[in-house]
Amino acid sequence: MLPTELTQRPLFAVTDARDCGVTPLDLQRALATRAVVRLKRGWYTAENLRYPADRHRLRVQAELRDHPETIPSHYSAAVLLGYPVHRPDWSRVHLMRTQPGPAQSRPTVVIHQRVGDVSVIDPSLVVAQTTLTCPTSGLMAADHALRADEIVLDHVERWSPTLANHAGHCHLPVVLRLANKLRESALESRTAISFDRWGWELEPQFEIPGTRYRADARLRGTRVLVECDGRGKYDEPGAQHREKVREDDIRALDWQVVRVTSELLDDRNTLFRRVKAAIARDTRH
Repeated sequence: MLPTELTQRPLFAVTDARDCGVTPLDLQRALATRAVVRLKRGWYTAENLRYPADRHRLRVQAELRDHPETIPSHYSAAVLLGYPVHRPDWSRVHLMRTQPGPAQSRPTVVIHQRVGDVSVIDPSLVVAQTTLTCPTSGLMAADHALRADEIVLDHVERWSPTLANHAGHCHLPVVLRLANKLRESALESRTAISFDRWGWELEPQFEIPGTRYRADARLRGTRVLVECDGRGKYDEPGAQHREKVREDDIRALDWQVVRVTSELLDDRNTLFRRVKAAIARDTRH
């Protein structure tokens, strides 16, 4: 059993264990019984890491200890700020120098050159950098940060000239155009950018005329509504029944409803056909 002095910390180094009287054999036994988890060489945690983002968050902190004069960047910084991102490479941590120095790229950590004179995490820059690596992640992060009043789009846009020579810069105008604080989930953000690639514009959080209902989005110019069904949406007792009544009321008013899930967004052909069929059924647009 490891001392609570170690296990109560979010993470600890092998040197910390040694200072607490923990031998290499003790550490091996703790790893074998899963009392601790190795984050990277020389760094461990006793926390229950339920999701990949939890592990990544602690790995970022470990890399920061091993690389002074850096700050988190790109999706690693987004995760640290609590912003949602879309299936990043969890095996790689992204850091940025706070002093002049060359970029470095290794299998498990990327150290980017300093941008401007930034020396602390800037949420606007984090959203811009996250967009460079993945526009879907960028929009998820942007919508979340806007909703939390942690950024304004003008500040994100100000980073565009500075990042003009960076790979993925072409994604930034798309995210700036689509970003909207009305979206209430990462799935809504992902849906918006997926529909945009098909040339369809979604109006988020659409108030349905003549009802007390609000849809996650409306396909602009049509009577097609989009509902994003993420995990946990119907966990509350009675939620499925209430949703069925709600949808029946909406359809009775000649609105078409397309339900979107993460799995459907992975099966783009099926989703595209369903939307096209809903548009075809919409005889009043």
